[in-house]
Amino acid sequence: LPGPGAAVGKILKMVRMAKVLRLLRVLRFLSELRVMAMMILNSMMSLFWLLCLLVAILYIVAIIITQGVTEYVNDSGTEGSAVQEAYSSLFWGMLSLFKAMSGGISWGEVADPLLEVSYIYFLLFLAYIFFTLFSVLNIVTGVF
Repeated sequence: LPGPGAAVGKILKMVRMAKVLRLLRVLRFLSELRVMAMMILNSMMSLFWLLCLLVAILYIVAIIITQGVTEYVNDSGTEGSAVQEAYSSLFWGMLSLFKAMSGGISWGEVADPLLEVSYIYFLLFLAYIFFTLFSVLNIVTGVF
């Protein structure tokens, strides 16, 4: 004759079966997760070329602006100004441009000091922001 322990054993078996059924339900979603992971992996090559394009644009614009700022600082002798702080070297110029493009800082904070140097550099910065934000990054958003 089954005792009271048998009823508890049956209940435990039912709980284990419920866990297995829950796991099977989760496995159904893993196929969709696998598809999304494969899509991300397949887009890595496009993302790599996008990174190359953005770095090339950053590099070219940073060289032009840093050269102009360096000439301005050497000619006018304005040490420690905001424009020199943002564009004192190629690295800092690229970092400032990247921050402005990605929203790390307001691009006005980086662009306004360029008005001291020349309107040409300010307009180059505006063209850089326009091109990177409105064309390159929006195309990437549309593709991916």
